[in-house]
Amino acid sequence: MSTDLLGGLLRQIERVPDRLAVVIGERSLTYRELDTATTALARRLLAAGVRPGQTVVVYQRQNLGTVIGMIAALRAAAAWCVIEPGHGGESSLGAVLEALDCAVVLIDGRDPLTPGDAAAALAGAANGPAVIDIAAQVNPPEIPLPGPPPRRAPAYAITTSGSTGVPKAVVVSRANLATQIGSRNNSHADGALVAFSAMRLIWDGSLLGLVWPLAVGGTSVFPDARMVRDIDAVVELARSQGVSHFIATPSLYRLALPRLAEPWPTLRTVILAGEAVPPRLVAEHREALPAVALHNEYGPTEATITCIGPYVADTPRQVIPMGKPAAGTTAHLLDDKLSPVSRGTRGDLYLGGGQIADGYAARPGLTATRFVADPFATEPGARMYVTGDLALADANDDIEFHGRVDNQVKVRGVRIERGAVEAVLEDHPAVREAVVLPVADVDGSVYLAAFWVPLDTAAATPAPSALAGFCAEHLVPEAIPARFVIIEGLPITPGSGKLDEAALRALLTGSTVGRPVSRDDWTETERALGEIWSEVLLHDEFERTDRFLDVGGNSHRVVALHMRLQARWPGAISVGLLFDLDTVAAQAAALSADPARPAAPADIPMAFEV
Repeated sequence: MSTDLLGGLLRQIERVPDRLAVVIGERSLTYRELDTATTALARRLLAAGVRPGQTVVVYQRQNLGTVIGMIAALRAAAAWCVIEPGHGGESSLGAVLEALDCAVVLIDGRDPLTPGDAAAALAGAANGPAVIDIAAQVNPPEIPLPGPPPRRAPAYAITTSGSTGVPKAVVVSRANLATQIGSRNNSHADGALVAFSAMRLIWDGSLLGLVWPLAVGGTSVFPDARMVRDIDAVVELARSQGVSHFIATPSLYRLALPRLAEPWPTLRTVILAGEAVPPRLVAEHREALPAVALHNEYGPTEATITCIGPYVADTPRQVIPMGKPAAGTTAHLLDDKLSPVSRGTRGDLYLGGGQIADGYAARPGLTATRFVADPFATEPGARMYVTGDLALADANDDIEFHGRVDNQVKVRGVRIERGAVEAVLEDHPAVREAVVLPVADVDGSVYLAAFWVPLDTAAATPAPSALAGFCAEHLVPEAIPARFVIIEGLPITPGSGKLDEAALRALLTGSTVGRPVSRDDWTETERALGEIWSEVLLHDEFERTDRFLDVGGNSHRVVALHMRLQARWPGAISVGLLFDLDTVAAQAAALSADPARPAAPADIPMAFEV
């Protein structure tokens, strides 16, 4: 049974008007007060020109006004999109305004930062949405609220990071949301559901603690922007409100668990989502809170909050399952021919059913790639979402998460998530898009090559050493790409529409790709050293003052470099000195201080990892 959020909320306003509906930090509203506040704001939205199907951006740091803005958008027959200043900031707001039909941006004028941030983003907005200060004391016009829009009308848009470096806005319909709410277990006593979400409302996982309780007459509790980073304040708020359901990511719950050792009587269930649950965390929970159920759930943003689970994690296992598909959701584990795999075998996870979102706003190509026809469905036009996750079904048909498809690689013994490296690169102000691929060196060892598209082709591009230095601030050494190849755009295969990795790898052949460094002003010794460096590093993209380890060198290549230097200038520089004399200029200076030595053949094989 599906339960429409707005319809369910209006029933609760009529049924239990004096019950506590929402708590955000130290502020709260009953259902009656929530009705009054959202009705008034919805009328202001309509007066500002909001029309059915448009989007209202709620741009403010998390507070009670955030929820008022979300519900008011629904009551105006529009959709909401929450963006919090300081989490994506003006770039996220600007990207959303470009992608969505945005009629109004809601701000909180009591926050000294938000109005200025909004003005900066709106300055370049083509559509010019109106700005409404939710904190202003305004008598709303007596405009009748519209009737409910079609069930397929959008309920909200929520941003999620992607491979382009620009946030993607996932559009979720009211029908998607109704299916999600209807899949929840409502066995609790009336008024006993008090759900606490430790997540920010900019993340879709947080909505589990909002839409479900409000639709059935429960209470939603969230920390405000001031509390959200203070785990002690977060737990104290949950305890003070007598929550029954504590919702968090596994990472956050690990911090909270020691503070929950003396639980309050109302706490019944902990719901974990957003990450794989470590088996050790299950053991720690069972020891600290043996009477409290621990649930694991799974769901990408594109499948409306969570759609698999809950799995009751009562005993630690090597892999904690996510559970079974929720009511209204189908899950398929398929091979590369889209045929189901056998139980216990890993397959690509595809999701279908009523929670599959409409797609990505203003991104039809990407939508067509990730939302594909569902051959297992009986109704025409049904679609599956390609999650990109690997999973298997265990003996009880519970689904286990087993990582991302083709997204992990082992480099010098360390397992690296390619997506994490790409995300860091795309945070660089000069990078628009980035793809990282594992590449086999001439001796079979693996290194990472990063292919990147500049944000501004007319601007000066950072040197590979600068990009490597930027990555080093956020990644382990093994995850820093050894090659940085600048390209005009990401190549796509004409048949499948997927990324053409073969075309990218072809760019690595030869010693020079991208924009080689001029050596016209180098000394003869420096040019000779540069040729050796190019042979070892497999590229020419370094300056005479760049550190070897910053342009693709590693312990394996230091040895290879030493062998070739030894062949050309026997005994001139020891392998240990190469970690100090780590630039072409420094090595040339050391060689120039020593009489020229007889040359030896440079035709020496590359060294293996040591």
